[in-house]
Amino acid sequence: MHQLGALDNLMIAGEMPNIPLHMSALMIYDTRGKRGARRIYDALFSRLEDVADNHFPILRCRLDEVPLNLDKAYWVRDTRFELGYHIKRIALPRPANWQELYQLFGQFHAQPLDRQRPLWELMLVEGLDNVKGVPRGGTALCMKIHHSVVDGKSALRLIRGLHSPDPEPEAATFIEREPPQPADDREFAPPSLLAKLGLAWWHGVERPVELVATLGKLLPGLWPGQDSRVAPTAPGGVPRVAFNHPVDADRVVGHVRMHQPTLKKVARKFHCTINDIALCVVAGALREHLMAQDSLPERDLLALMPIDIRREREDGSIGNQVSVAKVSLFTHMDDVAERLQAISEHASAGKAGSREGSSRAMLELVDEIHPAIILGLGDWLVSSGHIDDLPQTVNTVVTNVPGPQGDAYLAGAKLVDYLGFGPLAPNIGLFHTVSSAQEHVNISFLSTAAFMADGKAYRKALENALQSVLALGTARGKRGDKGSN
Repeated sequence: MHQLGALDNLMIAGEMPNIPLHMSALMIYDTRGKRGARRIYDALFSRLEDVADNHFPILRCRLDEVPLNLDKAYWVRDTRFELGYHIKRIALPRPANWQELYQLFGQFHAQPLDRQRPLWELMLVEGLDNVKGVPRGGTALCMKIHHSVVDGKSALRLIRGLHSPDPEPEAATFIEREPPQPADDREFAPPSLLAKLGLAWWHGVERPVELVATLGKLLPGLWPGQDSRVAPTAPGGVPRVAFNHPVDADRVVGHVRMHQPTLKKVARKFHCTINDIALCVVAGALREHLMAQDSLPERDLLALMPIDIRREREDGSIGNQVSVAKVSLFTHMDDVAERLQAISEHASAGKAGSREGSSRAMLELVDEIHPAIILGLGDWLVSSGHIDDLPQTVNTVVTNVPGPQGDAYLAGAKLVDYLGFGPLAPNIGLFHTVSSAQEHVNISFLSTAAFMADGKAYRKALENALQSVLALGTARGKRGDKGSN
């Protein structure tokens, strides 16, 4: 039997009608002069068969929930599993441009996954003839997989399972070069009702005892002054802006591309990271976007940064192992250089304060809260309308999900672009993902039409903010005086 972990079960229990909690990715390939989409479509079947059998058996598993939510759900092998259900193939009307691709992907992301089947889907899109920066005749692969199944790091490993470092169509994929890790047939065997209820009873006995032990680990670190590295929240609390209200069911996406070598020049000059630069671009875009609506608050906006705490030996494990840090975006600052330095310092403090030990203890604490309480609270917040009354803790999310490093091929077609997308959350209607492919870095965003219309204005704000940051690399001036992080 394989029971969901604490955070994974929270992803299931926390899903709401307008908020599906899956991750998604948009991958684009150069298929000029090849059989293109047909070859990729055929390759997906054979490669997914191998990946599911030898590296990711969870791809063949569905949820098996416990009656009355008396305990966390289980992953069980789906006896009705059909690979063809999970892989679709369509064509955009030609010539298709970025806006049409954005709209299609937004619709794809908006649809919740079927909980009666394994929680993932792929969609192959042909006809990319007028997409700027993409070779004519390109092909896109859209992927979504529930956050209870993978986190960012394990999702990247799954993507590597589809790609090869060699352009030969039959070349072995990245993870085919690793030792196989097939699942024991018993690991995903469905538990009987009696077994589920028996374990639920036993876990109910254990929880109070384990809760006391976990609180004993956490309380010393929560005592004021114990860790001065934790970045403080802005005085007066977190402001609420236009996209910090209940989220609609539709999804709007977009992105801006950044040239990695140019970013590295700015990073060297200011002794900061590329992720700090991405945060500064997001901050500048939010500042411009909200000023255009005459709604920029005096208090700085706050971003949530997920941090992977998966140890190297856990790379093949299932589920989520993440911590979080909060970072001020210093949206009150007009000077871009000052904002970049302030964000870099604040991000360093936030990451230092997000310690692995306390993060794992927090996951244990979530594990010790009864699943029925979590689900009942979520249902009550939605049905009562009190979800909008929750205090605002952050304004947006900015996460770093790198794509495959170096050249990567799917059935001989070269991967030329990779965009990542994450889920929205109650009163957090804007999500940013920093991802990389080849020699560029992308900042992609996910929102709704109520907050971002068709996304064009916010995409323009991101482009303007990017140009302002890149100008720092060529401007004469004093370098940042903080150490490299």
